[in-house]
Amino acid sequence: MTTSQKVQVSSPAPGKTDLQVTLGELQTLGIDGLLAKNPDLKILRVDHAALNSGDLNLLDLAMKFPHVRATMISLANRGFFVYMLKEQTTSLVHFRHIAKLWKRVSDGNCRVDDNGLIYSLEVPLAGHAPAHLLVVFSSIADKIRTSSLMRHFFQNYSTVQKYVPAGTAVLRIADFGGVVGGFYLNSYGFPDTESHVQSLIARVTEEIGLTSDQVVLYGTSKGGSASLYHGVLGGYRVVSVDPILADEHYIKRFRDCHFTVGTFPEDKRDKFERLSSTTDSAKLAPTAIICSDRSPQFPYIATVLREPLKSHVAYFNSRHPDIKVHPDVGVKTRSIAIMLINMMFYRLPVSSGMYVVDDLKHREDTRIPSQ
Repeated sequence: MTTSQKVQVSSPAPGKTDLQVTLGELQTLGIDGLLAKNPDLKILRVDHAALNSGDLNLLDLAMKFPHVRATMISLANRGFFVYMLKEQTTSLVHFRHIAKLWKRVSDGNCRVDDNGLIYSLEVPLAGHAPAHLLVVFSSIADKIRTSSLMRHFFQNYSTVQKYVPAGTAVLRIADFGGVVGGFYLNSYGFPDTESHVQSLIARVTEEIGLTSDQVVLYGTSKGGSASLYHGVLGGYRVVSVDPILADEHYIKRFRDCHFTVGTFPEDKRDKFERLSSTTDSAKLAPTAIICSDRSPQFPYIATVLREPLKSHVAYFNSRHPDIKVHPDVGVKTRSIAIMLINMMFYRLPVSSGMYVVDDLKHREDTRIPSQ
């Protein structure tokens, strides 16, 4: 290519807080170069029409084009997250500006703590004073690459207060550590997430007049990883549903659809192996893991955890015939989860070991006639 044929890239005006560039300009200028010229950038709008993207956002395009994936990971590591798609332009907001942009915060449904964590606190039903605290960690969203910020704050089991003891408050925490979520773990862009989450749980517990043994941590999938990790780290009671304890399956089978490579300093396998082998067994609270040998996560749950944690856990292996894939586990074992959450709140013993549950057959496999 001759000098006259070189693509001319016009540098955006410096000092912008709301800036639009093409994807080509962003990749040519470099994210760090762009931010050096615009250190207070809050909104970044990226035009990707050159890729004939139609109704696809940058998250979708990242699953198709390696150079877009690298850009998205770099943006998330610098605190920028997708919040809107319009006319083949994906808009991203910086983490420090989310609270001012997101209606869930401005309308009072969510709060922001001193570390920037966004969370909601549901008071107990029927005007009861707080007697228990259930912390619900979000799974990966059903629409994993939606342009909505709710990608980071999926509302698992939104009606859970109806099925737990009177006086139960519910704490939910948004998860902005990675492109589609950070598993509530430390990442390159958010290296203090774990301590911030621990501080928030401890502070809310104290503010509503409770102690740590009145708290249960619950989550499914990504939320299961978080409930187990933070429960062990903080000495809280845990109900963890089919937690993801290693990244291998999603990297190899689903082309790293969770965007973990380049986002986290270590694989979850290493993280959970170290946590489970170095924890003080005297500080472990009752811990239950709901799993299924019909789920691809089962081999990791069976092998990653080390002593002393491994033999401390009560495992509930559901063989429900309608469990076909990993996301089915949370849906088909909800009754077990509620049983265990309530047992934890009522201080009923949950003995360690492996328990097989839901070992069912379909009606057509039995001799029971149809009604």
